[in-house]
Amino acid sequence: MAIPVLAGIPWLAGVIGGVFSALFAYIANFVTKRLAVSVAVVSVIIAVTTAFFVAVNAIVSGITIVAPPEVAIAAGLVVPSNATLCVSSYMSALLLRWAYQWNVKILQYKLF
Repeated sequence: MAIPVLAGIPWLAGVIGGVFSALFAYIANFVTKRLAVSVAVVSVIIAVTTAFFVAVNAIVSGITIVAPPEVAIAAGLVVPSNATLCVSSYMSALLLRWAYQWNVKILQYKLF
């Protein structure tokens, strides 16, 4: 009697192994897609922030070139040297807040 029971053990192990392998492959595929989307979103946010900083810096530099030297000297007395960095950081923070709120609203629409 023990021989037929022992003969079915490799078959049962193969079935259980196949089920766990398929389940693991499905979970890994799901996690990989979510990770790829997250990395893409972060890289786009970094690219947009960098482009925004460069744009603000170019605008301020353009104004500095066109303005008379007296205006640049007067602005240098009032405006700190890192004003472009402060303004672009503030605007980037506003942009990131907007993107965050937009993503939260989309997630809320999908969940409810």
